[in-house]
Amino acid sequence: MKAQRTMLLIGSFWELVRFFLVLQMLAASLEAAAGAGTWIYPWLLLIGSGNLLIVAGAVMLALFPDRYEPLVSLLRLGKGLSVFTFALFVLSGALRQTGLRVVLALGPLPVTQGVVLVGVCILDMIFLGALFAWREGSRQLPPTPGPESVLPEYRETEVKDFH
Repeated sequence: MKAQRTMLLIGSFWELVRFFLVLQMLAASLEAAAGAGTWIYPWLLLIGSGNLLIVAGAVMLALFPDRYEPLVSLLRLGKGLSVFTFALFVLSGALRQTGLRVVLALGPLPVTQGVVLVGVCILDMIFLGALFAWREGSRQLPPTPGPESVLPEYRETEVKDFH
């Protein structure tokens, strides 16, 4: 169980890094394509701030698993949408437009935006796998009453039946 909680903490840290990495790459692409200035950063923060809920949810689940276990389904949904969005990004051809832009040069080896985005998607799928591997059902549900339980006798209080 500690390994799963550690994986969730690492995944939430990755989500925080991913948020700012993708934000920076999108802003750089918009600056190159449309000549957008620094005014674009607040808009991108506004649009992408929902992804920070995955960070907060994963931290809460890792620190307090019994209390926040119902969040697992929402975290899976949010992470699945991130992976699905990347698949749409590739299928639409948008990766071809910005994927060849060099982000970083490690000696003679250029690292392009497409390589970084594929790496982001791979790490997203690993975190999604960790979310799907999370064991649910550790919480004890209250027992449901069976047919042998007797309901209390009905008593009329203030409301009278005047039919």
